[in-house]
Amino acid sequence: MTALVKIDYPDIDEEFYCGTLDSGLKVYIIKKIGYLEKIAMLTVDFGSIDNKFTVDGKSVVAIEGIAHFLEHKLFEDEKGGDISLKFTQLGAEINAFTTFDKTSYFFSTAKEFNGGLKLLQSFVLSSNFTEDSVNREKKIIEQEIDMYQDDPDYRAYSGILQNLFPKTSLANDIAGTKETIQKITKSLLSDNHAYFYHPSNMELLVVGDIDVEETFLALQTFQEENPCPELKKITVEPLQYYPVIQSSSVDMDVITAKLVVGFRGCLLLDHYSLLTYRVALRLLLAMLLGWTSKTYHDWYEDNKIDDSFDLEIEIQKDFQFVLVSLDTNEPIAMSNQIRRKLKNFKQSKDLTNKHLTLLKQEMYGDFIQSLDSIDQLASQFNLYLSDRETYFDIPRIIETITLKDVLAIGRDFFEGADVSDFTVFPK
Repeated sequence: MTALVKIDYPDIDEEFYCGTLDSGLKVYIIKKIGYLEKIAMLTVDFGSIDNKFTVDGKSVVAIEGIAHFLEHKLFEDEKGGDISLKFTQLGAEINAFTTFDKTSYFFSTAKEFNGGLKLLQSFVLSSNFTEDSVNREKKIIEQEIDMYQDDPDYRAYSGILQNLFPKTSLANDIAGTKETIQKITKSLLSDNHAYFYHPSNMELLVVGDIDVEETFLALQTFQEENPCPELKKITVEPLQYYPVIQSSSVDMDVITAKLVVGFRGCLLLDHYSLLTYRVALRLLLAMLLGWTSKTYHDWYEDNKIDDSFDLEIEIQKDFQFVLVSLDTNEPIAMSNQIRRKLKNFKQSKDLTNKHLTLLKQEMYGDFIQSLDSIDQLASQFNLYLSDRETYFDIPRIIETITLKDVLAIGRDFFEGADVSDFTVFPK
């Protein structure tokens, strides 16, 4: 067990503690004095894109949707009961989610936190599957898939990813399809749980007014008393990039067309940290198309965009994309305008130091505000967690990043980016 290390951020009056248990579990503790609510989030480095890997040198191709299916099934205890009820009895709320690259389980409470912390580790690290319960779960997830397929916003989002990342797991629904989930069995779930659900492939984040040393020792004690089998050597294959699909569409029951223009980047992560890339692109997009930009106001006044206009930036080590989405009666014309604006972004008159300073102040204010919410802090800290930096490094990046840095990162991303659009047309 490594000793707890305290890392101070005096400029924002925050600190956190980190250490690794003998089991390999990485622990992060943020002490928030005076807060009644406490939250714990246990994250497994296993998501929907981790579907091609080797186990002790043997190739494995996982079924689409198995990470999400596993998240669902872990909430069933050894007697077929619902784990959520046990958290309710402790006065806690439990939830979980699966993303492209991780699965997180978290609970919050103002009462029996230590009991909840033991229960969280216990149910995530154990598996209780039967073929009957697996088959019952298929029907539930089928309904979930149907619900998403009927949502035009989701269809637009999934459609653009299918265009940008064809023939990869990013093009597939995180929940899988009705066909793929029918192939999931008790044995496959147990295998994938054994492959990835090992403490050394997890991070545990605790936020709240807790005794740091006592909590760390309690976690170590639990891990010692509930050892896991030795972890097999797992190597996940990187994503393979194929040519993008230039444009596609679908017809649905919508009044106004929904357009998403997507940019698939391929950043060289040697010059800047991943977190710096995220901050820089967010600032650049805000300068170019955000509510403080001339373009936004011109489009808004001309009724080309409304409050549906949105920007999404996803910068991960293995994949990066930017999405611009909106409701529009002119999807073809707006797609062309958005493409030109971002491909030729250096021509924009909004790229000034004065504008950047304004947006940096706004971003810093949003960051400071997030520190007052236990839920938001835990979510953001988990999202931006890496070996090099954490969410608490954002103020330093905001302060030191220059317009030259923002333009250089924007050039790296957009000049080599592949572009596509997807439209949901009214029937």
